[in-house]
Amino acid sequence: MDKIDKKVLLSLDKDPRVSFNKIGKFARISKEVAQYRFKQLVKKNILTGFFAFINTSKLGYDTYKLLIKYRSVDNNAYKKISEYLLNNKIVAWAGDSEGAWDLILTIVVSSKKEFNRFYLDFFTKFGTYFKEKELLIPIENLIFNDKYLSEGKLIYTKTLSFDLLHNAIDKTDLNILYELSINSRATFTEIGGKLNLSYWAIAQRYKKLVEKEYIICLKPRINFRKLGYSYYHLFIELNNEIIKQKIGAYYTQHADCIMIMSHLGKYSMHLEFVLDRREIKNIIMDLREHFGQEILSYELLLITEEHMMNLLR
Repeated sequence: MDKIDKKVLLSLDKDPRVSFNKIGKFARISKEVAQYRFKQLVKKNILTGFFAFINTSKLGYDTYKLLIKYRSVDNNAYKKISEYLLNNKIVAWAGDSEGAWDLILTIVVSSKKEFNRFYLDFFTKFGTYFKEKELLIPIENLIFNDKYLSEGKLIYTKTLSFDLLHNAIDKTDLNILYELSINSRATFTEIGGKLNLSYWAIAQRYKKLVEKEYIICLKPRINFRKLGYSYYHLFIELNNEIIKQKIGAYYTQHADCIMIMSHLGKYSMHLEFVLDRREIKNIIMDLREHFGQEILSYELLLITEEHMMNLLR
């Protein structure tokens, strides 16, 4: 991938709905070359799709994170667990990892009762394979641009809060959110065709959904492993919750940090990094140097596989 491809991806990270004409102007290439480069990135499985960060809290949903350490899982058991999660609509995201935890789940449910049903069923079916588990309740998510595309520069910060009051919206708006969660680059004409509405009707509703912060941001799905990068989650346990804001401010500006999530539970927060694997030692040394006295413990996880799913059913 050359500098032009990187500029195409950066343009899409700023705005996944950007036109090929604007991509071309940003990358200083023609519209036709921009379109060709886009198609090649898709063909090479570098650009794998587009999704939306939806504020599910405002839609009345609760979010949980579940960390699991395996006791003993062979290939057959792994396939059964993966199939179960992939077919379960309340599992919004699942990641396999190396480190203290083997599996990370993000669960989005309409009620605590629904989460309890999932929890009991999941552990009844597969609990004998698990050695340890940890439940976290997300509070806030800070989402940054993919800094590995922008030479480590912070271009934008979006805030997703998980404790907002439920504000009902109509079925059409819900359907628009669902379509964007599947493909946030879908045109208003394409979405309108599915919902039997005009381009302008979809455009007006989309604008209101953004203004009212049901849509936090749109993102491309980039296969950064194809670019030579690795993906890490760094879970942090603090002895003083006040320091959380200081850590958040520091890593917002950090050249490799792409997301920060705050939780209730054992781990007060986790940081997400995309970087060259050889640089991860510097991340840990930097954490110890700046915040070693305030941290009780930390766990670094290498995400080896992501099972991308939708936030909306």
